[in-house]
Amino acid sequence: MYKFLISLIILMGTFSITHAKDTMPKPSNFPVKSVYKGTTAKLDLSDPDARMFRTRLSEALKEQPDFAGEYVTVMWGCGTNCRVYSFINKRTGKLLKEGFGGEERQEDVIFTDPNSRLLVTKEEIRNDEYEVKSLTLRAYILEKNKFKLIKTITNIAPEEE
Repeated sequence: MYKFLISLIILMGTFSITHAKDTMPKPSNFPVKSVYKGTTAKLDLSDPDARMFRTRLSEALKEQPDFAGEYVTVMWGCGTNCRVYSFINKRTGKLLKEGFGGEERQEDVIFTDPNSRLLVTKEEIRNDEYEVKSLTLRAYILEKNKFKLIKTITNIAPEEE
């Protein structure tokens, strides 16, 4: 009986990824005034990170905005199961100071919208055998060039492949 109760408690605290996505904030609640369609700025090389990754960021500036009206999401690898996500502004050529991912906490960007300031990430929580035991979804909004965490959903059961 004890094992059954423990299992039931664990299951009750676990969401499915589909249910979790349904409870996330809606992009339409965080609209932008317009999507930038003007001339693309040159990469601002006054930022040391922009200088270090200038080739990748310059290539990204050729793309259309995919986040918050004027940003392009840029991703590059940093090792096994390691990705870095940055955001370059088409209008100014400036790199946002904040990004996601990296070696310390792999938070993958899974949703952006050019018409919204909402961004959603997914983090895989792994056990000692490096198997995914649960997922965490986080919703952020971009405010004054900073990401503000507005919702976290933990203990999501990973989808079977």
